[in-house]
Amino acid sequence: MMCEAEKSDRDLIDAYLQGDECAFETLYFRYRQILYSYLNNMLHGNQADADEIFSDTWKRVIDKLPSYRDEGKFSAWLFRLAKNIFIDRIRRYHPERYTAMDDENMPELPDDNAASPDRELNATDTGKAIMAAVDRLPEEQKEVFLLREQDVPFRKIAEIQQCSLNTALSRMHYAIKALREFLSEFDRGGLIK
Repeated sequence: MMCEAEKSDRDLIDAYLQGDECAFETLYFRYRQILYSYLNNMLHGNQADADEIFSDTWKRVIDKLPSYRDEGKFSAWLFRLAKNIFIDRIRRYHPERYTAMDDENMPELPDDNAASPDRELNATDTGKAIMAAVDRLPEEQKEVFLLREQDVPFRKIAEIQQCSLNTALSRMHYAIKALREFLSEFDRGGLIK
């Protein structure tokens, strides 16, 4: 008999649909950490919202599994569900985030007089600058960047985004380029390379 952990996602889904609760548990533990990390990054460490979206995602998985069509990409389907729940939540509770960022939403940049080559950024300032820069990325680039932060392979990202591998790689390239430009603006002191 095959160990649950060795079964494919499709086999686990089939077993669950036939009443095997352990099969769903295996599927859940297979993806819980990477899904939660992805949501936590999208929500900038807001654990309460991440917990809620994470829970809603798994509830929706349970509801929709009977109609799930296996194309060998359960993880892509799972991340799309989570992303849709995230977007619905942003639209419902934070519609201002769905508009273009204006000057009020941008992090404060140091004035020209305060910047010098020996100026030091503390970890909090750098982290805020990076997250502000990530927020400015187009949605597809932001998603690629956050998934890669969780060590999701580019092939899996391409599946999740329903695009070619080259498109996923290109989105990451442009995301990094945009982040460098923004951060070089922020770090006029020359500390970020």
